[in-house]
Amino acid sequence: MTDTFRNLDRIESGYTVFEKDQVLTPGQLNGVSSYLDDQERLSRVALLGVGIGCGLWPLLQGNRVRLSHGVGTTTDGDVLFLPGATFYDRYKLYDTSAPKYPQFYRGEEMILAYELVREGESDSRALALSGFETREGIAPGTLAAVLYVESCLHDEDLCTGTDCDNRGKDWVHATKLLLVEPKSAAALAGALDTPDRAARTPLEPVVIARPILQGALAAEADLAAVYRKACDAIHKALVTALGTLYKPCKWFLQDIAPADPAPRWQKSLIEIRGKVPDRGVQYYYDFLKDVAETYNAFRDALFGDTAVCCPDLNAFPKHLVLGSLDTAQRAAVGRTGFHPSPMVSERVEQRVRARFLIRKLDALVSTFAIPGGGDIRITPSVFENRSLEERAIPFYYTVTEQVPIYRAWSYKLSQRGMERYNYSYNADRYAAEGAAKAPLEAQVGAFEFFRIEGHVGRSVGQVMDALQKQIKGNNLPIDLVALSLGQPPTKPPFPWRNQGLYPLRDLLRADLAAQLDDAGRFGAKFVEQVKAAGTAVTDADNNGVPVLGTAQTKTELMAGHVKAAMAKVLRDDYDSGSNWQDDVTKLTQTAAEMNEALSPVTKKEFVTPLDTVISGHPARWLTWVDILIKDAEVDAARRSELPGFLAEHPGLEHYAGVLRGGTFVLVYDATGTVVADLMLPYQCCEPKAAPPKPPKLVPPIRPDILFEKPIRLVPFPDKFRFEKFRDDFVKDMTKDIEVKTSYFNAFKDSIGIIVGAKGGGGFVQPGGGLVQSGQLTADPLLDLHVADTTWKTQKVDTLRTQLLNPGLDEAKRTTLEKQLETAETELGTAILTTTEFVATSGIDIKPGSDGARVMSTTSAALAKVSNINALADIEKGLMSLGNRTATEPEMKTMIGNVLTGRGIR
Repeated sequence: MTDTFRNLDRIESGYTVFEKDQVLTPGQLNGVSSYLDDQERLSRVALLGVGIGCGLWPLLQGNRVRLSHGVGTTTDGDVLFLPGATFYDRYKLYDTSAPKYPQFYRGEEMILAYELVREGESDSRALALSGFETREGIAPGTLAAVLYVESCLHDEDLCTGTDCDNRGKDWVHATKLLLVEPKSAAALAGALDTPDRAARTPLEPVVIARPILQGALAAEADLAAVYRKACDAIHKALVTALGTLYKPCKWFLQDIAPADPAPRWQKSLIEIRGKVPDRGVQYYYDFLKDVAETYNAFRDALFGDTAVCCPDLNAFPKHLVLGSLDTAQRAAVGRTGFHPSPMVSERVEQRVRARFLIRKLDALVSTFAIPGGGDIRITPSVFENRSLEERAIPFYYTVTEQVPIYRAWSYKLSQRGMERYNYSYNADRYAAEGAAKAPLEAQVGAFEFFRIEGHVGRSVGQVMDALQKQIKGNNLPIDLVALSLGQPPTKPPFPWRNQGLYPLRDLLRADLAAQLDDAGRFGAKFVEQVKAAGTAVTDADNNGVPVLGTAQTKTELMAGHVKAAMAKVLRDDYDSGSNWQDDVTKLTQTAAEMNEALSPVTKKEFVTPLDTVISGHPARWLTWVDILIKDAEVDAARRSELPGFLAEHPGLEHYAGVLRGGTFVLVYDATGTVVADLMLPYQCCEPKAAPPKPPKLVPPIRPDILFEKPIRLVPFPDKFRFEKFRDDFVKDMTKDIEVKTSYFNAFKDSIGIIVGAKGGGGFVQPGGGLVQSGQLTADPLLDLHVADTTWKTQKVDTLRTQLLNPGLDEAKRTTLEKQLETAETELGTAILTTTEFVATSGIDIKPGSDGARVMSTTSAALAKVSNINALADIEKGLMSLGNRTATEPEMKTMIGNVLTGRGIR
């Protein structure tokens, strides 16, 4: 049994140079041929690549096998080329009678293999594929195809003892399609060491654990515990992953790392882990993220890099594994891949980057240190959706000449010799160049993230001031918030919400102060007025109550309450809990007592400052706004603590900086020291500064008449004289209102008009004056309406007069008030009835006419109505009547004048 010949087992390194008339030997000629053949094969294998270049897909279709067109190269340099699809319908056993191919043997035993026969090719040993499973007991779809080049020397010479026709030997390169079992195919696939293979196994990605902020988080230790849990998970994953990195990659890393660096890295990680304090745990978390991202980036750089420099010539010297006949059972490991030469591979640059990342891993682990001190700085950077090397170098990597972190940070910049262009907090330590020297003075549009460093361990007020100065000074789109761990301080370093309430409260404070000042001024003026009145008003006129003594006593009390209240209301550090309300309440009570005590001898011309105090509007409003602000401050205090703020903004997370347009959150402890930082990707808070101090509002101009003339002293009759006055008034009024005719007597009970004697009498107009019967209009019915309106007007006036009696008891006063309300309602009905009669009867309403006089009387009567419900009914009725008389402009105008004149509209 002959062996399969392999051309590159012995590579010819030279050949004979022929000379003129030289006798050539077979060895010389074959040497040239072998040299050229070896060089051609090496060009394919070493400079282009080995494996299946494209196509060559086997497929079982019914009772035959289809092999698609394609091309591939073995590691012996054989080119297997099929220009079109080839079909096979028969098979035969491929056994030890064939030339021996070591790859088909496991020791002395040959693997099970079947050779497929092309359609139309003559072969007496071949059997139809249709009976393959019955004969062999194997389903053909479970087998894998192998394209094999059977290379051997064939000698067809016929030699005898007396003669030998020496015609030479023939190289036979027969391409055969074999079927083998899947396990044999996997062994024959000839996996070469490549970065891609290393990335797939055994290297596994490191999952970066994420700290989830939950729970009370009332102390620095609580927050640190959350981050330590995530750090422990990352640390464990890194120690395992780094331990598996070197072995599968040693063949292309050995020149830069002669020994496995993993033990040294793992030792450093363990030492770092044991030294991290609570206040540095976020830096430690960021560091572990950097290491994990670099490791993952290294692994990612290996994918797709199947290039092989100087492939193993024994990998698949005469065969290519094509994969399973059943597409559902194909796997990447069951087919020979293509391994290009680094000269033609597009991914070879990634291998160079992967080697760079190994150096970077070493630099990260070697230079990490939790920083202390330093300036507070903002550095433009990019967010985590971009690779680590595109971001600014964090300030927790020390800059040393032994391990210059800036030279190991960015592959792109290092390839260009621009390592000093890396942005970093520590850029000044490595003599940064370009925009890295002063990053905030250069264009920042390409940077969507800003690293903020150097603030941990400082007082929150100092940090807020420093950052605000940089943000405003450099026009940076960043918002700032400070949150406390545990109870916030009495005066947080950031403002409360609901800023609009503070200016409103300041206005109400100023208003109340002005009101209090008016009350004080009025009291002093009133005492002067009482003294000036002398004996014109006596204590007897005031039911025996001392007029001057009462005025002086009450005024002095009010002045004390005014002074006490104003001192609390106007102080710069106004405190809603200063109980100014007690002083205002005492002032209000004193003012009411003085009004009540001196009411028999005083007459009000208009509202006094004391009445304004008694009404209490600014005091009530200021109290309510104080409550609103207090509630807002309590709510803001809850939000100023980390748990409360987190409940409202669950996206809070640490990134060692802030996104453009986002919110950078400082976390401080009970001492006011910043212990951590977090970020929101959006602007969350309204104000940027504490509420301003209230302005010094100019007091309103208040003319002296408001303090000197709102009330005057008058001798007022006692109760007996008032009752006598009232009785005489009613008696005289009744005598004047006598009804003249029996017609009016018939309506006396229903409309309340008292008809006088035949010889005379009349009724009083609302404006005063007696109108004789028959004198007002020429229409008796219109006179009746006027009389009804006039009487009801007088009834309202009479009830109001009785209510002026200070001696009325509460029950009598209540009865009279109810009667007055009813009387005003009845008067409103009369006004509407009279107006409607004039509008619908075609009565002339031109100036000087009866209708004009009647409407004037009606308008005067309307002025007597003060009840809001009665006025609303009158307005509704008059407007409805005006709409119905829209076609009569004069009447509509007259009704409008009545409404406007009364002030309803």
